[in-house]
Amino acid sequence: MSIIRLRSWSHRLPSQGTNPARLQVANETGIRPPRRAPLCNQITAGTGVLIVMLAGLSVALRAETATAQTADDGGVVLPELEVTADRPDDLPPATFVAPIVEVAPGLPADGGDLLRSVPGVSGSRMGGFGIDPIIRGQTAGQLNILIDGAYAFGGCPNRMDPPTVYVDLDNYDSVTVIKGSQTVRYGGGGTGGTVLFERDTPRFEPGEVFRARFTGGITDNSHTGNLGADVTVGTPEGFARATGQYRTADNYDDGNGNPVRSAYNTEGAGLSLGLTPNDDTRAVLSYDHTHDWDVLYAGAGMDGIYSDSDQWRLRLGQDTPLGPFAAVKAELYSVSVDHLMDNYSLRPLNAMFKMRAPSTADTAGGRLTADLEAMGMNWTLGTDYLQVDRDATRFWNYRSAAVDVPNSYLWPDVVNSDLGLFVEIERPLTEQSRLTAGLRYDRTEASVSRSRAALVPVGPAWVRSAEQLYRAYYGIGAEDTDEDNLGGFLTYAHNLNDGLSFSVGLSRTLRSADATERYIASNAAPSTVASNQRWVGNPGLDPEAHHQIGVTLAKDAEHWNTQLDLFYDRVDDYILRDRAHGQPGILLADGTFIYRNVDAALTGGEWTGSIEFARHWRAGASLAYVYAQNRTDSTPIAQTPPLGGTVSLDYLAERWSVGTRLNWNDTQDRVDDAPLTGSGLDVGPTPGWWILDLYGQARITKFATLSLGVDNLFDRAYAYAVNRANVDPFNPGPVQVNEPGRQLWARASLAF
Repeated sequence: MSIIRLRSWSHRLPSQGTNPARLQVANETGIRPPRRAPLCNQITAGTGVLIVMLAGLSVALRAETATAQTADDGGVVLPELEVTADRPDDLPPATFVAPIVEVAPGLPADGGDLLRSVPGVSGSRMGGFGIDPIIRGQTAGQLNILIDGAYAFGGCPNRMDPPTVYVDLDNYDSVTVIKGSQTVRYGGGGTGGTVLFERDTPRFEPGEVFRARFTGGITDNSHTGNLGADVTVGTPEGFARATGQYRTADNYDDGNGNPVRSAYNTEGAGLSLGLTPNDDTRAVLSYDHTHDWDVLYAGAGMDGIYSDSDQWRLRLGQDTPLGPFAAVKAELYSVSVDHLMDNYSLRPLNAMFKMRAPSTADTAGGRLTADLEAMGMNWTLGTDYLQVDRDATRFWNYRSAAVDVPNSYLWPDVVNSDLGLFVEIERPLTEQSRLTAGLRYDRTEASVSRSRAALVPVGPAWVRSAEQLYRAYYGIGAEDTDEDNLGGFLTYAHNLNDGLSFSVGLSRTLRSADATERYIASNAAPSTVASNQRWVGNPGLDPEAHHQIGVTLAKDAEHWNTQLDLFYDRVDDYILRDRAHGQPGILLADGTFIYRNVDAALTGGEWTGSIEFARHWRAGASLAYVYAQNRTDSTPIAQTPPLGGTVSLDYLAERWSVGTRLNWNDTQDRVDDAPLTGSGLDVGPTPGWWILDLYGQARITKFATLSLGVDNLFDRAYAYAVNRANVDPFNPGPVQVNEPGRQLWARASLAF
């Protein structure tokens, strides 16, 4: 039976149709449900109101609360909500699920910034926008990130625009983080984890025709302004949903009072048309457009002039029997991204040459799944297909000339495709235990345009074609490749007495190299080994083979709960970004950034816990750690997050709440900071840090919620140990980008 726990402190009960529901107080700071609750837009905005600013307001609200607790008052806040659905739990143990408005207080800049509030998830910063998520020490191509069922790949080879920037947070309903490799449903790879940003399918009751949610927010440090709208009209048989978001931000000041190049602008709009002839059938066609422009990066040699995305989706679902199948789902999607960066439009030109790099990433794919019951087991059968076409060229010229001379064919018309077949089964063993297993086969292909790879850019003798670069460092040319990847998992879960449960899982997952790891071809002027900025992919890379074991132990009592997730991941042929030092398979030793296969191991885990120790009072804490080791060279793997965690204390009244949270990271001395012998991707050992946030929320009226808060109350200067400035091919050396200093924020929500 599925259990969905929500931290929402203010809500109106949704209609549950024929599904049974019961209410009970939720004790968790994190959320561990199998699926998002069908709360649509009736859940109010998350946490937030600064304690000192709520002090006077709370006195008035205390008096109002006594008369507000009536059955027909939509503004009444229940201390807990637990929705129990009559379907089996189908998500893995180490999984976080929450309404987006409940994940983090404040105004996250993008999806990556939001995810840093999830235990076990970190993120690297290059500016104010484009936080690149890291789950259990893995990032980029090691994560599967789906936006309403669709893969989206950024257009920038240096990941100025990771997929999480193409999510309008105000207009998505829930986020799911599946840590590690615990499912085969969401594509090949995903060795570090899978992230699902999802929208609910609106379902209207007879007589209901309109729903709307409007949001707005501001901050004082970066002068961020945010507006969002989500309007749906419909009947029980169908709906039309329109969304929009606009956000602008200036540079923020760090804790030392120094301005950080971090300004950005972003806007987006979307339209969804759906048919819902009954509770178990849906057909939704949607289009979303996002536009980001004038995005500044302190940790890069270029800025983002624009990034545009066009996203099309068609999602069909039937949850009632169809022939032998209990449910059938089909999805088709197309996502096109255009990106441009340069080093002169938004910053003073300090280099000898102007440079600009237009790039594109076009993604298309689909997924078909069917559920059935046979031989005492629940089966999910499926197939999916994914194709990503990438092309990027860097141009250069003298200061006074047009920037139209090719310098590097960064992605020389690269195409990656993956055709997958998968099956998952769940077999109940007893009333308290079950066995879940999955098997997946992927046929992956990677190709590069030989004509573009053979083009020699214009410039001095050190400017080479992609073909010449591949042969110089690896002895192979611009070759196509195909791979047959077979993997799977097996998980045993058992519920003991008194709310105690545990699970153990084993998995094998293969991940093929992405376009950058295999085919990037970036020229740079000759330099010393320590500062060489040439960047060359390896067409001969083998796929990573991850062999993981995970253990989860959880206790859910009446007034407290805790959960411990541990994992060990032994990796054969880990794809390591390194420098050329004449290692086996590397023909030169000039310090160029290259890729090679090594053996590796990642070990770590997460712990969360919370307790209600008095009426209205709740305390919580979390820990996360990963130990990443290059077993081939007996060295640490660069850009690995250190031990970190949170401690929180909240007071939850009926119509208002206040809280405080301590965020901290330990020192990180397991680094690879020696460019003469290693990769030099780490800036060096990094100090630990802590910051204190305050937040609160008040239900002003039946429809309106006000949230206020202050992040980094003591205005401390700090930076995460992981930082993409350290892997920027356009900068001469690793640089850490400081996080924002003290920042007051306010957010308002109007929902009806």
